[in-house]
Amino acid sequence: MLSSGLCTVRKQNPVTPSDNMRKQLLAAVAALALFASCKKDDPVVIPTPEFTIPEEFYTVWEGVAFKDVSQADAYKWDFGNGETSTSRIPDMFSYKKPGSYTVKLTTYTNGQAKTVIKVVKVAQLYAYEVQLRSYLENYALEGGDISAPSEGNPDVYLQVSTYENNAEQVIYRSDTKYNISRDQLPMTFVVDRIPIGGEFWSYNYPYFNFYDQNENKADRLIAHNYVGGGSSRFHLDKETKEGYYTHQRGTDDWGSHLVVKFKAELP
Repeated sequence: MLSSGLCTVRKQNPVTPSDNMRKQLLAAVAALALFASCKKDDPVVIPTPEFTIPEEFYTVWEGVAFKDVSQADAYKWDFGNGETSTSRIPDMFSYKKPGSYTVKLTTYTNGQAKTVIKVVKVAQLYAYEVQLRSYLENYALEGGDISAPSEGNPDVYLQVSTYENNAEQVIYRSDTKYNISRDQLPMTFVVDRIPIGGEFWSYNYPYFNFYDQNENKADRLIAHNYVGGGSSRFHLDKETKEGYYTHQRGTDDWGSHLVVKFKAELP
């Protein structure tokens, strides 16, 4: 006979496969909910915009174009000279004066704005040397017959001038070198930082004029840098920051030919 003090053992229901599936489903739902909440809280990372300035510096009126512009939904450029653009790659443009210009690019992606700032340097060219390589021996540069006889060896000086307020303004005149024959050419004249260019930039401005000095009549123009029908060449080495331009009509045996050497000075 069993004692009445013994506890009765309860019978437990067995775990069914459907219970396991229910638990796994609840765990999956909880994990998805947690993942969704994390994704909602994580901010979208927008990269800083980027672009490349191809040259170390530019000269006044030289074309400027940017490269390697990063992708975005929209763009806003400020070139630092009052000009702007909303293109990804702006059209080529130029700066009208020397100096350092702050270029700002703002991009917009997923409603967020990011900005990058870079500096474009614009150099001024300064003439430091002028060479006379050939001269005309008559008055051909002043409307005379190019086949007219020679006036003899000139007494040469260099005059540099601008044209302002409808009048010529002389900004430099050298000492005179007397009785210059062709076998003494080329002849070099050193000048002090004469700026090349102008309001509407041209490499043959200001005007470099060589004259034959005369005592009893007007000085005769024998060579200059804007002869009609002449040929010109401009060259700037941006590594050395030096260059030159030439202007020639005729040959070195009979014609107008000069070379202006210059340096680029950065701001």
